[in-house]
Amino acid sequence: MASWLLQLRSLLLLPADTQAHRTGEDEADRLRDRLVGLQEMQALAGWLDRRPQLGREVFARGQPEALGISTETGHEVDVDVIEFLWASLALFDDDSADADATSWYLPRWLDLYSIPGARTRILRLLAETPEGHRLDQLLPEGPDVEDSDGAEAETQPVLRRRSAWTSTFIASLELARQGEVTLAQDDTFAPIQVSPASAPALARADGVTQPPAAK
Repeated sequence: MASWLLQLRSLLLLPADTQAHRTGEDEADRLRDRLVGLQEMQALAGWLDRRPQLGREVFARGQPEALGISTETGHEVDVDVIEFLWASLALFDDDSADADATSWYLPRWLDLYSIPGARTRILRLLAETPEGHRLDQLLPEGPDVEDSDGAEAETQPVLRRRSAWTSTFIASLELARQGEVTLAQDDTFAPIQVSPASAPALARADGVTQPPAAK
């Protein structure tokens, strides 16, 4: 509201012969009409609130008192409500205390490749072939899930392959950031070439500690 009023005042400060000034005058007239209408609605609401209200200043005539005793409820009880109450009471029955209530939800386990495993594999393969590999040649090799059936047999190998690509790519980026490998790509969408950057990285991959160089 403050921003709108500031814009309206800016339009009214312009020269009177401009279209923006006339637009500001129209907006000001509409705002004035809305404010007047708001005052009229507030006055009408106040007048209605001051009127006698049923149950507060004015009370309706009481209903005649029924003679005798009536045993009818006047409404029918749904059978489903009774069944629901019995089912609710069964939960508090002592006989159901021995029921196994410790049921846990366990998500389906997915056999995916981890980033540390992909990092170890990259360093080991580069130690065996120092000339380097393409990124797709560094993907881990593992048997697909053959003992599953249905949708899981189709989904599990796809997830394994996607996780292998993702883990290998992230591990190669991390190794490049640490200066242990170099990444090269000849053209857009060309295969990424992964090459060792230093000998110590390959030695750590094989678990061999090289002696320090003689001074």
